[in-house]
This record gives sequence, C-alpha cells and structure tokens, in this order.
Amino acid sequence: MSHTLSLNLHNIVFLVIGLTVVKLTLLGLGFLTLVKATKLRTFTVDNQRNIFLKDGQPFRYISGSLHYFRVPNMYWKDRMKKMKAAGLNSLQTYVEWSSHEPEPGMYNFSGELDLVKFLKTAQEVGLLVIFRPGPYICAERDMGGLPYWLMREKMDIKLRTNDPTYMKFVKKWFSTLLPIINPFLYKNGGPIVTIQVENEYGQVGICDFEYMTSLRDVLHDYLGKDVILFKTDIPHVGAYKCDNIDGVLVTADFGSGTNVKKAFETIRLFRKSGPLVVTEYYPGWMGHWGEPQANVSTKMICDTLDDILSANASVNFYMFHGGTNFGFKNGANMKYAPQPTSYDYTAPISEAGDPTPRYISISKIISKYVPLPGPLPKPAPKLSIGPLTLNWISSLLDAIPFLKGPDIVYSKYPKTFEELSQAYGFMVYSTVVTFITTDPAVLNVPGLHDRGYIFVEKKFMGVLSRSERICSLPLQVKQDQILTILVENQGRINSGNILDSKKS
Repeated sequence: MSHTLSLNLHNIVFLVIGLTVVKLTLLGLGFLTLVKATKLRTFTVDNQRNIFLKDGQPFRYISGSLHYFRVPNMYWKDRMKKMKAAGLNSLQTYVEWSSHEPEPGMYNFSGELDLVKFLKTAQEVGLLVIFRPGPYICAERDMGGLPYWLMREKMDIKLRTNDPTYMKFVKKWFSTLLPIINPFLYKNGGPIVTIQVENEYGQVGICDFEYMTSLRDVLHDYLGKDVILFKTDIPHVGAYKCDNIDGVLVTADFGSGTNVKKAFETIRLFRKSGPLVVTEYYPGWMGHWGEPQANVSTKMICDTLDDILSANASVNFYMFHGGTNFGFKNGANMKYAPQPTSYDYTAPISEAGDPTPRYISISKIISKYVPLPGPLPKPAPKLSIGPLTLNWISSLLDAIPFLKGPDIVYSKYPKTFEELSQAYGFMVYSTVVTFITTDPAVLNVPGLHDRGYIFVEKKFMGVLSRSERICSLPLQVKQDQILTILVENQGRINSGNILDSKKS
C-alpha cells in the first residue's frame, strides 16, 4: 500500500465570481454607452483592393505581441508606449483560459489578469488590438492555456475537438469572456479590430471542421457576424486544408528568411481576395531548459520584414515583448522539452522592458513605411541590491507537515496530479518497501512526468528526468524502509495533438 501526498506549493487567490464579472460587465456597458454618442466606427475588409478599411480609409496594421499575463500590470502602459514609439499601431494578445478559470466556475479578472484594464490601456496609448481568445492558444504555456481540470472532468476527453464535454466547457467559458470584451470591439468604440478562431489548428492534423465551425459560430453569436475573424497556420497547403472554414481570413505564421512571395501565394490558394496578413512574424525564438538562448540574425529579420511591408501586408511581431512565465505556467514542447520561466524570446523589447539593438534596427525598417511618433526610448535605470544571503531553514521533506495542503491520500496505485486536483508544482509519492531487495536494486519509473527526486529514508539518492530520458536509477534500499519520489511538474505539453499528457 502506498500513499500520495498533494502539496499546494503555489497558492492561487480566487475572487468571488459574481462580483468580479458583474463589475467588469457594468464597466463595459458604461464604456459602450459613452461611445454611442460618437461617430460611427467601422473596420472592414475590402476584397476588391485586398486591404482593410478603418472608418472607410485604407489601413494596414503593424503590430506586436504583448501578453498581459506575462507582464505585471504596472508595466503595461510602459511596454505599450515603447511599442508605439517603434512605429507599431496595434498590439496582439492571447487570452489564457486556465488563468481566468483555474477551477470550474471560479473566475478571476483582476490584478495581473485585469483584461478590461489592459484593453483600456491599449486604447489610451493609441494601439488597436488583435485579439486571440483561444480557447487553445499554445503560447508556450502549460497545456496551451487550456485548464488542467478538463482532464479531471473527463479522463478520456478529446481536447480541441467537437467532443461534447470539451465543447460544453468551452461554450460556458466563452459565455463569460465574450460579453466582457464585446464593448471593446472597434465598432463599439473599443480597440479590438480582428479576432482569431482557435490557434494554428491546421497544424495539429485533427481536421475537425465541426469544431472550427462551432467556434466561429459562437464568436458570431456573441460579437456579431460583422466582426472580422481570422485563422492562422504556417503557410502550408496541408495545414490550411485542415482548418478550412468559411467566413474567416486566412493568415500566415513564419520567421525570418521565409520566401514571403511564396507564403502569400499559398494564402491565395485558400483566400482569393482580402488583405494579406502575417499573424506571427518571429523576430526571436523561445527557450528550453538546458539550451542556450536563441540566436536569430537581426539583418535577416529586417530583410524579411521589409519584404512583408513592401507587399502592403499587415504584420504582427511574435513576440515584441515576451515577458515572464510567472509561477508554474510555462509549457513544454513535444519530445518533452520544457520552457523556462523567462519568456524573453530574444524579442525587440527585452524581458526587463528595455529596447534592444534589434528594436532599433526594426524601427528603422518600419520608418520607411510609416513615420515614427518621436524619439526612441532608452533602457530604464536598474536597482543595485547587492548580494543576497540564503539561510538554511529546513529540507522540503521535513517541512511537509507544516505545508498547507489536503490530507494524505492513500491509494494502491499512484494517482495523477489531475485526479487529486493538483494543478501545478510538486507531488510527493511515498511507499514502504515490503520485500527483501537486491543490492543494488534498480528503480524503474518509465511513466514519470516529469522530474523525480528519489529519497530513501529521507536521504537523497538521485534524479530521474523525462526530458533527459532517464527513467531508472540503481539504489540501496532495504525491507521496511520508506522510498519517496518528489515529482516535479515541469509544464504540460502545449502543442500538437498530445495536450492531454497527465502528470504523475
């Protein structure tokens, strides 16, 4: 008989749902009422001239990704101003479902998740918004932004499909989110001009057209059929075929060095007319644990950007400011490569919020097409705090009785994090060895997700690692001794069709 102890090492504060949502909705309605007295605003597609029209005038956006959940809200305006100074007229953001609804029906739209404040700040700075509500967002976040509890509610749930259980929760989530953002649509006086349907769905290979159509229809029901919807994938025929539904713009994701002309030709195979858009243009790249930071050629970034803008296409830099994966919200790529806490992304604005040499080079290319609003910003002064001294207090295992968390759970077989409602962080698995072992014995844990610290009688013996493909360890353990594995969840996979990888 083994027992499992769930540790709540990362407390999350949940707000009273009714008060939060009602407050935000009232704010939105007040904002809407204010705008009704102003001039009619329109943002449309001109299929004859292959351009956007903003209030009837030709328009193309030059945008940068900025995720509110990766930047402390006190810095939102600063980062937005620096984006505008580089020549950007828009920003792009995802909405992370898992952060806003950490448990079913428990909503949080305050503090660092104050989406209304973020949208109002963008409008105050003078930036339009490209809005990406998911429900799946990838974004190198745990489970691609989907709540972990979906796997608890139905153990064999089919994520990112028309699975009835999955869609029930998606529609319930959208019934909360979409009324909040409706007043911030451009037609209603807000900054939101376009909205994405799902995210890079054609690259998954599931090809569930009913799912994509259902999401499109839900967006239309809440936001109106005149709202501009788009989808995005790498410019590949197979990907575009896999999520090809009516009523949405076809856009592309690619990095520097791409043949822009060929990419746009691929878009035209599926969307004969309308503006050309690069939804994700990569001026940097993500990091992984144990790997050096990406090294992307600034010259190549600028050359490809020049090609995009010279084609009169709209473009969004992913990322323009990466920020930080606070807490345990980082994700992992397939073949299990976890991302670190930093999401610097080698972006034009660094994780610390400073303009980089890449920022200056990119702004020079943008200035060929639009005038820059003023002088470029300089790095902010830094605080010198000197060395920090850490004092020994206790080992983690000795501290377990004092940690706040649920009671010990006894089970014949180990239970997953999801079964025990442990969203992130760590779990301790302990058992008493009831038989005479060999010397040395070999411990095999082939299904470990993701990193296991092995202890015998609280003595550290070694580490097992999913990312390093190390799943066995020779050790000395005797009958009646306690074997303990401290399991670290290093982030759920955020891409591909194996998003339902559970932790244990």
